[in-house]
Amino acid sequence: MCQNAAPVEPAGAPSARTFDSIEEFLSAIQPGMELCTSDFTGWASVEGVSQAGETRWPSVRGRRHEDGRLVDVPANALIDLRGGHCVRIDRVRATIDAQGWEVPNS
Repeated sequence: MCQNAAPVEPAGAPSARTFDSIEEFLSAIQPGMELCTSDFTGWASVEGVSQAGETRWPSVRGRRHEDGRLVDVPANALIDLRGGHCVRIDRVRATIDAQGWEVPNS
């Protein structure tokens, strides 16, 4: 599951784990999990989760495999959790890098 080169759900893959709220979903996400596209391509490694603040929306911070850039994926773009480690994003691999989620360089 969540393979970098095989964007298909493996046979016998665990069922999706969904949540009743964004807060509950975010609390289940841990550093080291994998951010995967909706077509099961590994895209980034989870580094942390941020809850909503006055100037931010809740998001998952990850580091892209391709170039090491930090990204903040908005919580409302997440779909489900698979296999206890694959956090799926509601985007396919062909469009994931064009979302504008890159963290500005400081």
